[in-house]
Amino acid sequence: MTLQHVDHPGVATRPTGPELRALLDRAAGFPELAEKYRTSTEDGGPLGIDGLPPLSSEELRGAVWGGIRSGLTRDRGSVLYLGGGTAERPSATLVPADLFAADILRDWQPLGPRDTLLNLSRGTRLWPAHDLCNSLAALSGSSSIPYGSPEGGDLARWVDFFGQCGANALAADTPTIRELLRYCQVTGRRLEWLRTLLWFGTGLDGTIAELIAEVIPRAQVWGLYGSVESWAVAGNGPDCGRNVFHPMRHQYLEVLDGELLVSTLHERAITPLLRYRTGDTAEFATCPCGSPTPAVRLLGRLDDVLSFRGARFSRSELAELAMSVEEVRHADVAVLDAGLPTERLRLRVSLRDGLLADRYQVEWIKECVLGRHLTLSRVLDEAQDSVEVVTADGIRQPAAA
Repeated sequence: MTLQHVDHPGVATRPTGPELRALLDRAAGFPELAEKYRTSTEDGGPLGIDGLPPLSSEELRGAVWGGIRSGLTRDRGSVLYLGGGTAERPSATLVPADLFAADILRDWQPLGPRDTLLNLSRGTRLWPAHDLCNSLAALSGSSSIPYGSPEGGDLARWVDFFGQCGANALAADTPTIRELLRYCQVTGRRLEWLRTLLWFGTGLDGTIAELIAEVIPRAQVWGLYGSVESWAVAGNGPDCGRNVFHPMRHQYLEVLDGELLVSTLHERAITPLLRYRTGDTAEFATCPCGSPTPAVRLLGRLDDVLSFRGARFSRSELAELAMSVEEVRHADVAVLDAGLPTERLRLRVSLRDGLLADRYQVEWIKECVLGRHLTLSRVLDEAQDSVEVVTADGIRQPAAA
């Protein structure tokens, strides 16, 4: 076991005994986590966060959804966001109505009163950056244009409008940034109006970095690392390394066996994030920006975590959904051509003995999987041909247009 942590004034330091006790009490208030933390909450001795078991994404999912179903949202003033999973067991989070926007702006300030933000971020289901961007702009004194994510084929009609509406800042998730900049690259547009770019997600790949350097070389780039479950974890700015981030001061970070763990220390937090396993691999680093505050460099993802068109999926979760179809014996999932216009998700299935694979069978499996998974079905709304199902003998059925 290899554990790294960095304490520094101005950011979250290792939780004190009372702070950790409050975190444990919050977690134990969720019925599905009560047993996990029972010994820690009943033991009156000294507390140390290093001695607590990490929290898996599956455990958090069950705890939050179980709490919601038992009436946790009552009298909380909370907002519920869904990040994936199925309608029967979604991945979800609860945050205060202010979305922690003011706390984020203490450490990450990309906008000012003279800015007008064109918000192309997606809405609720996929890491709700759209709502958060609007809140950040309002608290920064900026004007905003909450357009939302452009639909397929919409860029040609609207890219000129974007340049005429007075915006000088743009917020978007990475797939939208890639689509917009590729369109500009092909058509020769340069987005001369754009001075500040805000992106959200789990890392900025090399392809997008190259497009930024070519199409909008003078834009200042600000990134916010997080997810639906962990919310905003850390941010970076124009002088930081591409995938090097400074933690929000209410987020305590650890690296355990190469995986980034997050604990939310904010007193108004609702979701019990206590040593939460993000699925991202990372290391603590010194940032090129010269800031004395600690930083973390994102390195990649664990084998079970897939990143596809700005959304995060569990490889095993998708495989299990496929195997819940009676005819499927085995399934595995892969992302092909990651970061390219041809990026797609392939679900490869083996049928049970004696069953004949044909296009109708494969299409039925695809419909069962896509119809039950909340996030994947939303991705398909914006990229109709980006998911395909293939049988072991080569029969395939892409997502229907």
